[in-house]
Amino acid sequence: MNLSSSEILLMPVFMFLLMLGLGSTLSANSFCQHLRQPVPAIIGLVSQYGWMPLTSLILALTLDLSPPIALGLIITGCVAGGPISNFFTYIARGDLTLSVSMTVISTLSGFVMIPLMLLIYTVPFIGATGNSNLEIPHVKIIATLLVIIVPVALGMALRRRSLIWARRMERAGSIAGFAMIAVIIAGILLRHSDTLMQTDISIYLAGLLLAPTGFVLGYLSALAMGLAGPQRRAVSLETGSQNVPLALGIILISFPAEVQPEIMIVPIIYGVTIVPLTGLIALLFRHIQA
Repeated sequence: MNLSSSEILLMPVFMFLLMLGLGSTLSANSFCQHLRQPVPAIIGLVSQYGWMPLTSLILALTLDLSPPIALGLIITGCVAGGPISNFFTYIARGDLTLSVSMTVISTLSGFVMIPLMLLIYTVPFIGATGNSNLEIPHVKIIATLLVIIVPVALGMALRRRSLIWARRMERAGSIAGFAMIAVIIAGILLRHSDTLMQTDISIYLAGLLLAPTGFVLGYLSALAMGLAGPQRRAVSLETGSQNVPLALGIILISFPAEVQPEIMIVPIIYGVTIVPLTGLIALLFRHIQA
């Protein structure tokens, strides 16, 4: 399931716009409350980088996934801060400020946390294979994340200069994130539909179960720590929603072309299902709150 040359050329453009849009949401004023009362954001961050990588490892071991497939699942579990979570938190009548704060904090902390989580959770699969192509390219991943911080910084600078243009760029970034997923999914469906039909059910289960498990564990964590209803909904949606464009970007930039197709299978399945799943959970939260 390789990408076409045109898709490979489009990916950096989509990624740049996505991260520029994310940076455009970052305002010092919006974080003052959470700096004064940091507990909800800390609970959310621990939930994101605690539950999701652990869940991906448990799923990979339980479903007996091959090392490349498991690696794609774990990468998906480590890239916290999905771009759709803020919109659906608004739909669910959750704490939108907390949601945006968690997205930005998890993205920025990802420069340390993503390589660290991959170092910890990929050990069973890297050690189980003699294929050197499956070694985790930590240096490349860190370099990729450092490059990504440039458009985030530009977005922050744009917000300081013009709030109107920052909001426009925020919308453009969200569209770019969806477009990135759509282009990859559409291309693969068109070229590899037969292969997908023959994909083992365990691989589909891995991509389908990751997000709902994160929603439940995130909500229960926030509930156990005594957070209010809107904060619980925000933590839940942020925990289960992963940054699929970032996962695909890491795979495309960091790994050799011959192993990319297998590694991308689970992130793609997750990307296809995350929007309807998150929408369903958001509507359920909204109904219960009402």
